[in-house]
Amino acid sequence: MKIRPVPSLGSGLLPLAATAVIACGAGFGLGRMTAPSGADSAKGDSGGVNSGDEARGRESSWESVGSRETVANEESVARAASIGNPRQRDRALEDVFAKAGLDEVKKALAWAESLPDGPMKKAALEKILKRWGELDGAGAAAYAVKVYEETGNAGLLREALAGWAEKDPQGAMKQLESLGLGDGLRRDIRRDLLGQWTDQNPVAAATYAAANRNTNSWGGLVSVVADEWSKRDPQAATAWAAGLDTGRDKRGAIDEAIKGWAESDLGGAAAYVSSQPPGESRDVMAGSLARQIGRENPAAGLKWAAMVSDPGNQQRAVTGIVFGVYRRDPTKALELLQGSPVPPPVQQAVLSRMTNWGRRGAPGN
Repeated sequence: MKIRPVPSLGSGLLPLAATAVIACGAGFGLGRMTAPSGADSAKGDSGGVNSGDEARGRESSWESVGSRETVANEESVARAASIGNPRQRDRALEDVFAKAGLDEVKKALAWAESLPDGPMKKAALEKILKRWGELDGAGAAAYAVKVYEETGNAGLLREALAGWAEKDPQGAMKQLESLGLGDGLRRDIRRDLLGQWTDQNPVAAATYAAANRNTNSWGGLVSVVADEWSKRDPQAATAWAAGLDTGRDKRGAIDEAIKGWAESDLGGAAAYVSSQPPGESRDVMAGSLARQIGRENPAAGLKWAAMVSDPGNQQRAVTGIVFGVYRRDPTKALELLQGSPVPPPVQQAVLSRMTNWGRRGAPGN
C-alpha cells in the first residue's frame, strides 16, 4: 500500500540524512530494525560494557561539537540505550531526552541510525522520534512516514505522532487523518492519540469523539474517551456518555465509565446509578455495575441486575453474573436465581440459555 506523500522536512531532513550516511557509514537503512543474529544480537541487548563501548564508538557526529555538556549527553544516550532490561532502558532514554533540544535530537538520530539492527537501536530510535514529535511534529511525522513507506514498520510513526500529541493532540490527529493509512492501523493510532488528548483536555477530546462516532461499534471512540476520562472524573465521564444520542457505542461508553468509577469508588458509582431516572442509560449503568459487583458477590450483583428495566438487557446482565457459578455448580446457580429479585420469566430464560450453553461451551456476547 502506498501512502500519499506528506510535506517534506524542508531544509532539515535531506542534509540530516546525508550527514547521517557520511558520518555514520553505509549499510544501515533508515528505520530498519530487524534483530541481528548470533553474537551481535546478544551483545546489542546485553547491557554489558561491550554494547556501551560499541555505541560510544559511533558518536563522532557529536564529538565534533566539542561541548562538555554535549559529550555528557552522548554518553548518557549510549549508556541508556545499552541497558538490557527493556523497561529500565525506556525510562532511562526518556530521562535523557526529556530536555533535549531539536539539534540534539537530530544528532542523536544520526548516531542511532548507525547502530546495528536490534533492540538497542529500536529503543533509541523510538524515544528519539517521540521527543522529535514533541518539538517538531510535522518534521518527525514526515521522517517516520518515509520509514514506514520503505520498511512497512509503523513503530516510529506511532512514536512521532504520540510525541506530537503531547503538545498538540488536535494537530497530531489531523496529520494522522491526512496520511491515507490502512483502516486498521489508522484506527489503532487514532485510539492512542485520543486517549492522550482525553488525558489533557477531556472536553475537547469528547467533542471530537462525538463528531466521529460509529454508532454500530461497541468499542468506538466515545468508549476511549469515557474510559480515560473516568480515571480523572468518573461522574463527568458517565454523565457525558449518558447524554449521547442512542447507539451501541453509547452503551459501550457508559459501560467503560461505570467500570472505571466502580474500580475507584464503588459507593460513589452505586449512589449515582441509584439516583438516575429509569431509561436506557440507567439500564446500561445498572447492568455494568451488576457485572462488576457480581464478580465478587453474585447475590449483590443480581440485585443490581434486577434494576434493569429492559428484559433483554436484564437477561444479559443476569447471565453474565450467574454463568460462572453455573459452570461450577448448577444447583448453586439455581438457588442464587430463585433467591434474587430478578423476575421469574427472566430467571427461566437465563436457565434455559445456560443449559444450552453448558452443552456447547461459554456464551458469546
